[in-house]
Amino acid sequence: MPEATVVISLFNKGPYIGRALTSVLNQGLQDIEVLVVDDGSSDDGPEQAAAFRDPRVRLIRQSHGGVSTARNNGIRTACSPFVAFLDADDEWRPGHLETLLRLHTSFPGAGICATSYVFIMPDGTRRAPTFSGFPCPPWEGLLPDYFRAAAMGKPPVFTSAAGAPKKVLLEAGLFAEGVHLGEDLDLWGRIALESPVAFSHSGPSCYRKDAGNRLCVRIPRERELPFVATARARLCKGKVPDHLVPSLRAYCCKLVYLSCRHLLRAGRVDDAALLLHKSGFEGEENGHIRRIRTAVAGKGG
Repeated sequence: MPEATVVISLFNKGPYIGRALTSVLNQGLQDIEVLVVDDGSSDDGPEQAAAFRDPRVRLIRQSHGGVSTARNNGIRTACSPFVAFLDADDEWRPGHLETLLRLHTSFPGAGICATSYVFIMPDGTRRAPTFSGFPCPPWEGLLPDYFRAAAMGKPPVFTSAAGAPKKVLLEAGLFAEGVHLGEDLDLWGRIALESPVAFSHSGPSCYRKDAGNRLCVRIPRERELPFVATARARLCKGKVPDHLVPSLRAYCCKLVYLSCRHLLRAGRVDDAALLLHKSGFEGEENGHIRRIRTAVAGKGG
């Protein structure tokens, strides 16, 4: 049984898949399984992956169903009890997978293991995310409150820098299929409602903003992010631990703000107002929500 299964979702990323695979195979671990799940690519990405004659690499083909379907296919197929993720246009720094497995061993109750990450901009410069709500480097451990950290700074869990026990992923219901934006935040949020999150500033992953064909660029943000609906339903049913309610509400307000801000910048004031109203967080005394209320009132007037 391999120490870890790495799931790489692939869709029309021929120029980048070789770089991603090389970064995985250059990790210090030999006993791993690498599943490249091709989601019906029309370019040479699958052929690029198949050209790697490493027995640890396996190409799985499926008809186009979206990134969640591809990731879920990989999770179900995984032979290892621990699954790590990498998008085909991102890459891992040396030591990343070892760090994830160290977290998994050190904190066996963690539902998610995650490392830091860096943004690589189109001009090649690197930018570190601004984290908040937990200790600075070189700290690693269980996040005091995942939702507080996500509300105050950049998300502490980024899919290309995260892994989780296969059992936890299956019990959480996997990535939501048919969702085109925010499906990863939804899964990580669902898991964080049930289990601790282990984090390390070591072994970062690289999120490359120079890559074309990214979903976050191509998909219009017209609807609320799915975790807002997930959290709203849990809150209404009283299924959120009391100590997490304030930070969860703050995090949802931030997600609503980001969606509404996108609509306002596109001049879609009515759509932003409707999204804010339907979110269920319109009346929150939260700085993010106040800014959106003010912007909607100002532009609507």
